[in-house]
Amino acid sequence: MSAGRPEDLRRYVQDLSTGLRARGLMVPGSPVCTRPVTWRAAVLGGPRPVVAVATTGADAAACAAQARAARLAGADLVELRADLLTVPPADAPGEGRASQALADSWLRAARAVEEVLHGSGIPVLLTVRTAAEGGGFDADAYRAALACVIERLGERHRVDAAGGRVTGGSADADAAESAITAIDVELARGELPRLVQLAHRAGLDAVASSHDFAATPDDAELLRRLRAMQDAGADVAKIAVTPSDPSDVERLLGVAARARGELDIPVVAIAMGEAGAVTRLAGGVFGSALTFATAGSAASAPGQLPVARVRTALAALHP
Repeated sequence: MSAGRPEDLRRYVQDLSTGLRARGLMVPGSPVCTRPVTWRAAVLGGPRPVVAVATTGADAAACAAQARAARLAGADLVELRADLLTVPPADAPGEGRASQALADSWLRAARAVEEVLHGSGIPVLLTVRTAAEGGGFDADAYRAALACVIERLGERHRVDAAGGRVTGGSADADAAESAITAIDVELARGELPRLVQLAHRAGLDAVASSHDFAATPDDAELLRRLRAMQDAGADVAKIAVTPSDPSDVERLLGVAARARGELDIPVVAIAMGEAGAVTRLAGGVFGSALTFATAGSAASAPGQLPVARVRTALAALHP
Protein backbone atom coordinates (compact mmCIF):
# COMPACT_ATOMS: atom_id res chain seq x y z
CA MET A 1 0.00 0.00 0.00
CA SER A 2 1.16 3.55 -0.71
CA ALA A 3 1.07 6.16 2.03
CA GLY A 4 -2.21 7.76 0.97
CA ARG A 5 -5.15 9.59 2.46
CA PRO A 6 -6.12 9.21 6.14
CA GLU A 7 -9.19 7.16 5.21
CA ASP A 8 -7.00 4.81 3.16
CA LEU A 9 -4.64 4.45 6.11
CA ARG A 10 -7.49 3.66 8.48
CA ARG A 11 -8.81 1.00 6.10
CA TYR A 12 -5.33 -0.51 5.72
CA VAL A 13 -4.83 -0.59 9.48
CA GLN A 14 -8.24 -2.16 10.05
CA ASP A 15 -7.68 -4.88 7.44
CA LEU A 16 -4.17 -5.72 8.64
CA SER A 17 -5.26 -5.69 12.28
CA THR A 18 -8.05 -8.13 11.49
CA GLY A 19 -5.60 -10.40 9.72
CA LEU A 20 -3.10 -10.32 12.58
CA ARG A 21 -5.78 -11.06 15.16
CA ALA A 22 -6.88 -14.05 13.07
CA ARG A 23 -3.30 -15.33 13.47
CA GLY A 24 -3.52 -14.87 17.23
CA LEU A 25 -1.51 -11.64 17.41
CA MET A 26 -2.72 -8.83 19.64
CA VAL A 27 -2.68 -5.40 17.99
CA PRO A 28 -1.95 -2.88 20.77
CA GLY A 29 -3.60 0.14 19.19
CA SER A 30 -0.81 2.38 20.52
CA PRO A 31 2.89 2.13 21.40
CA VAL A 32 2.17 2.10 25.15
CA CYS A 33 4.61 -0.21 26.96
CA THR A 34 5.51 -1.16 30.51
CA ARG A 35 8.86 0.69 30.55
CA PRO A 36 8.43 3.92 28.57
CA VAL A 37 11.32 6.37 28.45
CA THR A 38 11.02 10.12 28.92
CA TRP A 39 13.49 12.35 27.10
CA ARG A 40 12.73 15.90 28.16
CA ALA A 41 9.27 16.63 26.63
CA ALA A 42 9.16 13.43 24.55
CA VAL A 43 7.84 10.08 25.78
CA LEU A 44 8.73 6.92 23.86
CA GLY A 45 6.31 4.15 24.67
CA GLY A 46 3.44 6.55 25.36
CA PRO A 47 0.05 6.83 23.64
CA ARG A 48 1.38 8.20 20.33
CA PRO A 49 4.63 7.73 18.38
CA VAL A 50 7.34 10.36 18.77
CA VAL A 51 8.19 12.21 15.54
CA ALA A 52 11.93 12.63 14.93
CA VAL A 53 13.86 14.59 12.34
CA ALA A 54 17.49 13.72 11.61
CA THR A 55 20.21 16.17 10.64
CA THR A 56 22.14 15.48 7.45
CA GLY A 57 24.47 18.50 7.57
CA ALA A 58 28.23 18.29 7.11
CA ASP A 59 29.06 20.91 9.74
CA ALA A 60 27.72 22.41 12.96
CA ALA A 61 26.04 25.36 11.25
CA ALA A 62 24.14 23.15 8.82
CA CYS A 63 23.01 20.84 11.62
CA ALA A 64 21.84 23.81 13.69
CA ALA A 65 19.82 25.15 10.74
CA GLN A 66 18.20 21.76 10.25
CA ALA A 67 17.43 21.47 13.97
CA ARG A 68 15.79 24.89 13.86
CA ALA A 69 13.66 23.79 10.89
CA ALA A 70 12.71 20.60 12.76
CA ARG A 71 11.62 22.66 15.76
CA LEU A 72 9.51 24.98 13.60
CA ALA A 73 7.96 22.01 11.76
CA GLY A 74 6.81 20.47 15.05
CA ALA A 75 9.26 17.62 15.56
CA ASP A 76 9.36 15.95 18.98
CA LEU A 77 13.00 14.87 18.74
CA VAL A 78 16.12 15.71 16.74
CA GLU A 79 18.58 13.02 15.77
CA LEU A 80 22.10 14.41 15.34
CA ARG A 81 23.73 12.25 12.68
CA ALA A 82 27.32 12.67 13.76
CA ASP A 83 28.55 10.23 11.09
CA LEU A 84 27.58 12.70 8.34
CA LEU A 85 29.77 15.51 9.73
CA THR A 86 33.01 16.37 7.99
CA VAL A 87 35.73 15.73 10.55
CA PRO A 88 39.19 17.36 10.36
CA PRO A 89 42.17 14.98 10.71
CA ALA A 90 43.71 14.51 14.15
CA ASP A 91 46.77 16.65 14.93
CA ALA A 92 48.72 13.57 15.94
CA PRO A 93 48.52 9.90 14.90
CA GLY A 94 46.96 7.21 17.05
CA GLU A 95 43.50 5.79 17.71
CA GLY A 96 43.06 7.81 20.89
CA ARG A 97 43.88 11.09 19.16
CA ALA A 98 41.54 10.28 16.30
CA SER A 99 38.70 9.45 18.68
CA GLN A 100 39.25 12.71 20.58
CA ALA A 101 39.17 14.69 17.33
CA LEU A 102 35.93 13.00 16.36
CA ALA A 103 34.38 13.64 19.77
CA ASP A 104 35.42 17.30 19.61
CA SER A 105 33.77 17.72 16.22
CA TRP A 106 30.59 15.90 17.23
CA LEU A 107 30.26 17.89 20.44
CA ARG A 108 30.70 21.19 18.59
CA ALA A 109 27.76 20.23 16.41
CA ALA A 110 25.82 19.10 19.48
CA ARG A 111 26.30 22.48 21.16
CA ALA A 112 25.12 24.29 18.00
CA VAL A 113 22.01 22.11 17.85
CA GLU A 114 21.33 22.56 21.56
CA GLU A 115 21.49 26.33 21.19
CA VAL A 116 18.69 26.46 18.60
CA LEU A 117 16.59 23.98 20.58
CA HIS A 118 16.95 25.89 23.85
CA GLY A 119 13.64 26.30 25.66
CA SER A 120 11.77 23.86 23.39
CA GLY A 121 12.01 20.71 25.49
CA ILE A 122 13.07 18.83 22.35
CA PRO A 123 15.67 16.14 23.14
CA VAL A 124 18.58 15.10 20.95
CA LEU A 125 19.55 11.55 20.03
CA LEU A 126 23.20 11.35 18.99
CA THR A 127 23.78 8.73 16.30
CA VAL A 128 26.98 7.48 14.69
CA ARG A 129 25.74 5.31 11.83
CA THR A 130 28.28 3.02 10.15
CA ALA A 131 28.58 2.52 6.40
CA ALA A 132 27.52 -1.09 6.94
CA GLU A 133 24.11 0.18 8.08
CA GLY A 134 23.60 3.05 5.67
CA GLY A 135 25.73 5.71 7.37
CA GLY A 136 29.03 7.41 6.77
CA PHE A 137 31.34 6.06 9.47
CA ASP A 138 34.08 3.44 9.43
CA ALA A 139 32.94 0.34 11.32
CA ASP A 140 36.51 -0.44 12.47
CA ALA A 141 36.74 2.84 14.40
CA TYR A 142 33.17 2.71 15.68
CA ARG A 143 33.52 1.31 19.18
CA ALA A 144 36.46 3.48 20.23
CA ALA A 145 34.94 6.66 18.83
CA LEU A 146 31.51 5.99 20.32
CA ALA A 147 32.98 5.16 23.74
CA CYS A 148 34.99 8.38 23.62
CA VAL A 149 32.00 10.62 22.86
CA ILE A 150 29.89 8.85 25.51
CA GLU A 151 32.58 9.55 28.11
CA ARG A 152 32.78 13.20 27.02
CA LEU A 153 29.01 13.53 27.27
CA GLY A 154 29.17 11.98 30.72
CA GLU A 155 31.64 14.67 31.77
CA ARG A 156 29.15 17.30 30.62
CA HIS A 157 26.40 15.71 32.71
CA ARG A 158 28.64 15.52 35.79
CA VAL A 159 29.76 19.13 35.81
CA ASP A 160 28.17 20.77 38.85
CA ALA A 161 26.69 24.22 39.29
CA ALA A 162 30.08 25.66 40.23
CA GLY A 163 31.24 24.84 36.75
CA GLY A 164 28.35 26.57 35.08
CA ARG A 165 26.06 23.60 34.56
CA VAL A 166 23.70 21.52 36.64
CA THR A 167 23.33 17.75 36.75
CA GLY A 168 20.09 15.98 35.87
CA GLY A 169 17.18 16.08 33.45
CA SER A 170 14.77 18.69 34.77
CA ALA A 171 13.23 20.90 32.11
CA ASP A 172 13.74 23.82 34.51
CA ALA A 173 17.47 23.46 33.97
CA ASP A 174 17.13 23.69 30.18
CA ALA A 175 19.51 26.61 29.89
CA ALA A 176 22.29 24.79 31.69
CA GLU A 177 22.14 21.16 30.63
CA SER A 178 22.78 19.11 27.55
CA ALA A 179 19.81 18.34 25.33
CA ILE A 180 21.47 15.06 24.36
CA THR A 181 19.56 12.46 26.31
CA ALA A 182 20.30 9.28 24.37
CA ILE A 183 22.84 7.68 22.06
CA ASP A 184 22.38 5.11 19.31
CA VAL A 185 24.34 1.84 19.53
CA GLU A 186 24.37 -0.61 16.62
CA LEU A 187 23.71 -4.22 17.59
CA ALA A 188 25.88 -5.69 14.84
CA ARG A 189 29.04 -3.82 15.82
CA GLY A 190 29.45 -5.94 18.97
CA GLU A 191 29.87 -5.02 22.64
CA LEU A 192 26.32 -3.70 22.94
CA PRO A 193 26.11 -4.50 26.69
CA ARG A 194 29.38 -2.68 27.41
CA LEU A 195 28.42 0.41 25.43
CA VAL A 196 24.95 0.48 26.99
CA GLN A 197 26.49 0.34 30.46
CA LEU A 198 28.89 3.12 29.52
CA ALA A 199 25.98 5.25 28.31
CA HIS A 200 24.01 4.64 31.50
CA ARG A 201 26.99 5.62 33.65
CA ALA A 202 27.19 8.83 31.61
CA GLY A 203 23.55 9.61 32.35
CA LEU A 204 22.34 8.71 28.86
CA ASP A 205 19.76 6.28 27.55
CA ALA A 206 20.76 3.85 24.80
CA VAL A 207 18.84 3.11 21.60
CA ALA A 208 19.99 -0.24 20.24
CA SER A 209 19.56 -0.41 16.47
CA SER A 210 19.75 -2.77 13.52
CA HIS A 211 19.40 -1.71 9.87
CA ASP A 212 19.10 -3.96 6.82
CA PHE A 213 19.33 -2.13 3.49
CA ALA A 214 19.12 -5.33 1.44
CA ALA A 215 16.13 -7.29 2.70
CA THR A 216 13.59 -8.02 5.45
CA PRO A 217 14.85 -10.92 7.59
CA ASP A 218 12.37 -13.54 8.72
CA ASP A 219 10.18 -12.89 11.75
CA ALA A 220 12.22 -15.10 14.07
CA GLU A 221 15.43 -13.19 13.28
CA LEU A 222 13.80 -9.79 13.74
CA LEU A 223 12.39 -10.83 17.11
CA ARG A 224 15.76 -12.31 18.10
CA ARG A 225 17.45 -8.96 17.44
CA LEU A 226 14.86 -7.02 19.42
CA ARG A 227 15.11 -9.42 22.38
CA ALA A 228 18.90 -9.24 22.25
CA MET A 229 18.70 -5.46 22.50
CA GLN A 230 16.50 -5.60 25.59
CA ASP A 231 18.64 -8.33 27.15
CA ALA A 232 21.71 -6.12 26.65
CA GLY A 233 20.08 -3.38 28.73
CA ALA A 234 19.03 -1.02 25.93
CA ASP A 235 16.27 1.46 26.73
CA VAL A 236 14.79 1.39 23.21
CA ALA A 237 15.01 -1.35 20.54
CA LYS A 238 14.96 -0.30 16.88
CA ILE A 239 14.90 -2.29 13.65
CA ALA A 240 14.76 -0.92 10.11
CA VAL A 241 14.49 -3.17 7.08
CA THR A 242 14.06 -3.01 3.31
CA PRO A 243 10.87 -4.69 2.02
CA SER A 244 10.74 -6.39 -1.36
CA ASP A 245 6.93 -6.44 -1.51
CA PRO A 246 3.85 -5.55 0.58
CA SER A 247 3.99 -8.85 2.44
CA ASP A 248 7.34 -7.83 3.95
CA VAL A 249 5.75 -4.61 5.23
CA GLU A 250 2.89 -6.52 6.77
CA ARG A 251 5.30 -9.01 8.35
CA LEU A 252 7.28 -6.18 9.92
CA LEU A 253 4.16 -4.62 11.43
CA GLY A 254 3.20 -8.04 12.76
CA VAL A 255 6.64 -8.32 14.37
CA ALA A 256 6.15 -4.88 15.93
CA ALA A 257 2.81 -5.97 17.40
CA ARG A 258 4.28 -9.19 18.75
CA ALA A 259 7.35 -7.44 20.18
CA ARG A 260 5.16 -4.84 21.85
CA GLY A 261 3.39 -7.67 23.66
CA GLU A 262 6.58 -9.52 24.64
CA LEU A 263 9.14 -6.79 25.41
CA ASP A 264 9.07 -4.23 28.20
CA ILE A 265 10.98 -1.44 26.44
CA PRO A 266 9.76 0.75 23.56
CA VAL A 267 10.10 -0.86 20.13
CA VAL A 268 10.72 0.98 16.86
CA ALA A 269 9.97 -0.91 13.62
CA ILE A 270 10.45 0.76 10.23
CA ALA A 271 10.29 -0.52 6.66
CA MET A 272 12.43 1.77 4.51
CA GLY A 273 11.78 2.98 0.98
CA GLU A 274 8.55 3.94 -0.75
CA ALA A 275 7.04 0.50 -0.21
CA GLY A 276 7.45 0.84 3.54
CA ALA A 277 6.29 4.44 3.91
CA VAL A 278 3.06 3.25 5.55
CA THR A 279 5.09 2.03 8.54
CA ARG A 280 6.21 5.61 9.15
CA LEU A 281 2.57 6.68 9.36
CA ALA A 282 0.73 3.71 10.87
CA GLY A 283 3.51 1.94 12.77
CA GLY A 284 2.27 3.30 16.09
CA VAL A 285 -0.97 1.34 15.83
CA PHE A 286 1.11 -1.84 15.85
CA GLY A 287 3.37 -0.76 18.70
CA SER A 288 6.18 1.24 17.08
CA ALA A 289 7.14 4.11 19.40
CA LEU A 290 9.10 6.37 17.03
CA THR A 291 8.90 7.53 13.43
CA PHE A 292 11.29 9.64 11.37
CA ALA A 293 10.21 12.52 9.14
CA THR A 294 11.75 15.38 7.17
CA ALA A 295 11.64 19.14 7.74
CA GLY A 296 12.74 20.65 4.44
CA SER A 297 16.10 18.87 4.18
CA ALA A 298 17.21 15.60 2.64
CA ALA A 299 15.95 12.40 4.23
CA SER A 300 18.42 10.47 6.37
CA ALA A 301 16.90 7.15 5.19
CA PRO A 302 14.71 6.12 2.24
CA GLY A 303 10.96 6.67 2.55
CA GLN A 304 10.84 9.47 5.13
CA LEU A 305 7.91 11.86 4.72
CA PRO A 306 7.42 15.52 5.76
CA VAL A 307 6.52 16.19 9.39
CA ALA A 308 3.17 17.75 8.44
CA ARG A 309 2.11 14.63 6.55
CA VAL A 310 3.14 12.38 9.41
CA ARG A 311 1.26 14.56 11.91
CA THR A 312 -1.91 14.36 9.80
CA ALA A 313 -1.72 10.58 9.75
CA LEU A 314 -1.07 10.34 13.49
CA ALA A 315 -4.03 12.59 14.23
CA ALA A 316 -6.26 10.29 12.18
CA LEU A 317 -4.96 7.04 13.68
CA HIS A 318 -4.39 8.19 17.28
CA PRO A 319 -7.28 10.57 18.04
